[in-house]
Amino acid sequence: MGAGQDLGLGFQVEPWVVAHHDEKTTFHEGAGDELLNLDVTAGLASLDEFQAVGYHHFETTDLTLHMEYETSVSGESYVSRLFTDMDGYSFDQSHEEGSGETFYLLGDKIKEEIADGKTWVSMPVPDLGLKIDPAASCQLFAVAYTCALVDAWNLTRDNLESVPVQLSRSESGDQHFATAVTYGSLSDTGLITGEGNVQGFDGKAMRDTLIPMHLWVNPDGIVTKIEVNGVLKDESGRELSLQIGFELTSTSASADMVPVAAGDIPQDDLYRITTTAQLEEFLQKIGSV
Repeated sequence: MGAGQDLGLGFQVEPWVVAHHDEKTTFHEGAGDELLNLDVTAGLASLDEFQAVGYHHFETTDLTLHMEYETSVSGESYVSRLFTDMDGYSFDQSHEEGSGETFYLLGDKIKEEIADGKTWVSMPVPDLGLKIDPAASCQLFAVAYTCALVDAWNLTRDNLESVPVQLSRSESGDQHFATAVTYGSLSDTGLITGEGNVQGFDGKAMRDTLIPMHLWVNPDGIVTKIEVNGVLKDESGRELSLQIGFELTSTSASADMVPVAAGDIPQDDLYRITTTAQLEEFLQKIGSV
């Protein structure tokens, strides 16, 4: 999947951001099986503390989206922060280990839309139980990108007869998997929105276009980075650029991202969620930001 390669159907894909690694490349039939059997959540759940970032950058002539989630985890305590180019739509998520509640701190515009103008939101969400259920780490905002990209890869495998997988190993024991996902699989997992509104990049031809995906694993079997990255060009020369991924940035928690204590939240500026229906509605709304 070299630069400028036509992956069929009239679309070209080129790298948007390129990472360089000193690796020894090996090809073998089991590369796909190794990737398929890699448990991306178990490695993270084995860490007592970590910091990570999930990022989503998407640009066309008609649509631009730039957002990043930073997440810090210490035991069952965690803080996630959304940074976006949409003014007033950033927010923090905070949970303190042992608490039966999780809190949100909302930006000025989003609070008017989903929390009756309240700055703080409380919801009955207890510890995630990461050691018992590693898959629960997918509920951490930064890690959610890893889970969604793996789902997209599995959808691609289900819909195509074969998906290329190249395995590279470094002398230090790090592994690098190079593979691909379809644009349609990214849409089906919610990583691409407004698919039908992107002029020149809609329809079956777009959905079946393969986009390079890279996944890095350290010697301990922990996924340290996963990314889908490319610039797609249609026959008329229009471009669609995307970079979606996850990166483990530290195996220590952040000293600056500390969960808020319930007693420090002003009760007159707090929107309380108490029912499952309220919780589902709130999560659906905040997930659409």
